[in-house]
Amino acid sequence: MRQIQFGVRVPNSGPLASVENIVRASKATEEMGFDALWVHDHVAWSTEMHRHHISSGAAEALVEGQDPDFFESLTTLAYIAAQTSTIQMGVACMVTPCRNPIYAAKQLSTLDHLTGGRLLVGVGLGSKATRESDEFDLFGVSTKTRAPVTDEYLQVMKSIWTTKTSSFSGKYVSFPEVEIFPKPKQDTLPLWIGGWTDHAAVRAGKYGEGWIPGWLGPAEMARGKDVLLNAASEAGRDGAGITIAVEKLATIARTREEGLERALPTVRTSSNSYERDVDDVQFALDRHIFGSVDDVKQRVDEFAQAGVTHFELKLIYSTMDELFEQMELWAETILPLYD
Repeated sequence: MRQIQFGVRVPNSGPLASVENIVRASKATEEMGFDALWVHDHVAWSTEMHRHHISSGAAEALVEGQDPDFFESLTTLAYIAAQTSTIQMGVACMVTPCRNPIYAAKQLSTLDHLTGGRLLVGVGLGSKATRESDEFDLFGVSTKTRAPVTDEYLQVMKSIWTTKTSSFSGKYVSFPEVEIFPKPKQDTLPLWIGGWTDHAAVRAGKYGEGWIPGWLGPAEMARGKDVLLNAASEAGRDGAGITIAVEKLATIARTREEGLERALPTVRTSSNSYERDVDDVQFALDRHIFGSVDDVKQRVDEFAQAGVTHFELKLIYSTMDELFEQMELWAETILPLYD
């Protein structure tokens, strides 16, 4: 297994989202030797969010009057599973409070079998994008209780996956003894907890097999890892076995100028639409990975020194050819450094 792993988000949303492009990107990710492919998760997605919260593609690829297509995460992964054979595949992050945890446990366990045990499951509370697209209102979920609801849902899913006969009695979910099969193909279905707050790091320490925040720099990741390890210790868990991952907007090019030129329009378009308001471009530059091959090497090493061992790359690309060009350059120059 590679010391540091790299995954690529494929376009299940954004201006280039289509079944054809999802499959092309997925196959290319596997063929080029990346460790994982990723999708993300929302049900409601507005035209406004489509134009300003771009995490697949680029602002330059937007077309006037375009529908805000967002292909559902789990069914998309099931389809991709039949198009690939070895690469890990994951969702980051499933909006957990908007999913019935009993049904989600069944879906994810089934999906783990369909992928041949290649599934990674990112789970989160839902981001600012969720609120702005009215997803919580659509499902009748209170934003005030989404954190305790999520904690309970994670416990429900783990119970269903790990016991022959499951039951649960909680504040938000209760059900009598029931048998739900199949159990996951993997011994442990890895739950990677999303979110950049201390609360998210604690949640990962208590319940997760991984932590996958977005808008944190290397020093913030190192601090968050300490929070996670303390929470794991208090919960009687081995924190050393918890994967530290990150979601990162990224570009790679032969020169720094070209890398930044690819990144900045989308970063600026996306301002005020993420979990944090990005009204200062430098804020994004300090937390993501943009630039030349040497710039990318330096940034990856900075995050690795903070404890990160998996990068979900949200490459910025205005065409599919540009995506493949960047992936090829990453595969040629970055992947071999961490074999």
